[in-house]
Amino acid sequence: MSTNTTSPAGTNVSPHRSGRRGVARRIALTAIAGTGVSLAIGPARSALAHERRVVGQHSLVVGYLVEPAFVGEKNAIELTVRAVGTNEPVDGLDRSLKASIAFGGGQFRELRLRPWPGTPGGYLADVIPTRVGSYRFRFTGMIGSARIDEEFESGPGRFADVEVADTLQFPDVVAAPASIALAAKRAEERATAAEAALEAVAAQASTARTLGFVGSALGVVGIVVSSVSLLRRR
Repeated sequence: MSTNTTSPAGTNVSPHRSGRRGVARRIALTAIAGTGVSLAIGPARSALAHERRVVGQHSLVVGYLVEPAFVGEKNAIELTVRAVGTNEPVDGLDRSLKASIAFGGGQFRELRLRPWPGTPGGYLADVIPTRVGSYRFRFTGMIGSARIDEEFESGPGRFADVEVADTLQFPDVVAAPASIALAAKRAEERATAAEAALEAVAAQASTARTLGFVGSALGVVGIVVSSVSLLRRR
């Protein structure tokens, strides 16, 4: 026979039912807390991963398609354009906008902007970053009847800089093909520079030898002229 306990309200509650309710209550509270945490973290991560900017009557959201972005890994510039107020997506901009990318303070290079499948108002420009550090994105052209020329730079509070992937690699750290190619290119450049320096030294030595020969020849000529002058005086 089971023994009932009295609740604060004065009703009899079975200990088994009370235990089940306690477990259910704890599960519900855990689920709510987890949902709250995810809701709190989600928007913060999204805000840090992309830069949002209002340009005229349109809102632009810019960042990397895959973040964090790693050296040697295929990625893309992500652009989403919506109308301010109505939040309506703006399509067809791949025909009127140009996307460009630059590393640090370097020159911009144009990329092909294409529609982002399944994302109204979204566009992608494929890229494989080959250096760690800060990048700049630039969009020029027309959005509707408005001409724009907007530049976005990676950094804190915007979208992340490009990183190396070795912190995530396991069990072995493997250099990206782009990193290997870059290292080989730099080694080749150093070898070329060393070869040019050796050629310059050789050229200087050759010039010095030539000047030495000329100096010796002039010395001989001087001796001959002096001898002739002495003979004439006699």
